[in-house]
Amino acid sequence: MRLPRIGGIALAAVAALAGAARAQMGGPVAVFMEPAEVRSIRQSAELTGTAEPRRVSVVGAETAGRVEKMAADAGDHVAAGAPVCLMRRLPVELQLKQAEGLLASAQAQFKKAETGFRTEELHQAEARVKSARAGYERWSLDYTRTQKLFAEGASTSAEREAVESGSRQAKELLAEAEAGLALIKAGNRVEDIDNARAQVAAQTAAVEALRDTLAKMTVTMPFDGYVVRKMTEEGQWLAPGLPVVEVADLEVVRLQLDVPERYLAGLQMGARLPVVFDVLGDREFPGVVSQIVPRSSEGTHTIPVRVDVTNLVENGRPAIAAGLFAKVWLPVGPEHRAMLVPKSAVIRQDGRDVVYTVADTPPAGAPMPPAPPPNGKSGKDAKAVEAAAPVGPPAPAIQFAVAIPVKIIAGYGRYMEVESDKLKEGMPLVTRGTYMLSNGSAVQLYLKERIPAGSEAGAKAVKAPAGQAPAPKAAKGEAGAAR
Repeated sequence: MRLPRIGGIALAAVAALAGAARAQMGGPVAVFMEPAEVRSIRQSAELTGTAEPRRVSVVGAETAGRVEKMAADAGDHVAAGAPVCLMRRLPVELQLKQAEGLLASAQAQFKKAETGFRTEELHQAEARVKSARAGYERWSLDYTRTQKLFAEGASTSAEREAVESGSRQAKELLAEAEAGLALIKAGNRVEDIDNARAQVAAQTAAVEALRDTLAKMTVTMPFDGYVVRKMTEEGQWLAPGLPVVEVADLEVVRLQLDVPERYLAGLQMGARLPVVFDVLGDREFPGVVSQIVPRSSEGTHTIPVRVDVTNLVENGRPAIAAGLFAKVWLPVGPEHRAMLVPKSAVIRQDGRDVVYTVADTPPAGAPMPPAPPPNGKSGKDAKAVEAAAPVGPPAPAIQFAVAIPVKIIAGYGRYMEVESDKLKEGMPLVTRGTYMLSNGSAVQLYLKERIPAGSEAGAKAVKAPAGQAPAPKAAKGEAGAAR
């Protein structure tokens, strides 16, 4: 895939701006460098997609209540299980205490029914039986004696009836006492025990329901992620199902790609692909093919493919935000050896594509630039500036830019495949400050962290993205877009 060429007017404007900047600075350009590399790669097709969270959820209320406090706001990272919204709990807490008291009473009744009567109650029942038996025996003797006297004519009918009535009453009292003793010995009825057990179960369910309601009055995070939208405020009344926050899991972002069906045979689960997000500069992220839907769209003749990219947290927030536009390079051709250079090293000048390396001497045919005095001063002023300069490490030696024409073959993530008989593997190429250069320009090679403060050349020429570090030699094992 070839990169688009810049139009003639735009090139002229860029060249004019670069020339003006060099004229303004009047000194060597501060640059970074990265090496050219030779790798085994496959021809790739550039595809585009949009970063989406691995999981998105609208977290809603499970119970009714008034919002007392919002514990998270949009943009906050919240761990799984942590609260995001707290409702007013006091009314439910009071109901729970009442239900717990009723449960304790029901449990006591059940224990009493299951355990049966106490020993003292048994002894009391036995004593009642003995007393009733003694009374019955006394009335029985009186009845026998009265019957004998009546037969002899020594007792009246009224006396006999009275004694007979007392005897019957004593017999019934004895029967009642014996029945009471038998009931105590038999214990409570099974039905009474079952009823007491059911009361305990019902009250236990009531307590658990209130505890569950109390727990639901704290809305928690379902997974580790970020709050992307707050959908309620403190003081608002929530009903079950009303949304509270929208959350997203951005630990891994997913790209949905529509891959032309002609590339289906080359698709592989787990394949690693280079991914670049335009707004993040030329940083390259490793993507992994995590899903291939084996069905071609009738209208576009494309295969849905999902690529997962592990996110990075920088300065307390994810480097890749949801919705970012991404470019992905899908390997589709045979493997071959290729010369790869960073994309930022290639510029268009004078109708040709070139990269810059540096040398200790100006290239042949390039004019020798005069060495400028410090801060543009001369004579005594220059010596005074030198004397007042702070003591520190010496500035890098002045070197010279050397232009190397190249032919662009294709792009692979943050790299380009190029052809040039003057490029060698490991050759350092300028990747920052390139547009300030022409063949023979004076340069100073800096590491990113060592650009001198207040350096006009450095401030204008070097704005490396986070994580970009220069390297004098090819780094083995570096994650490449075209591996």
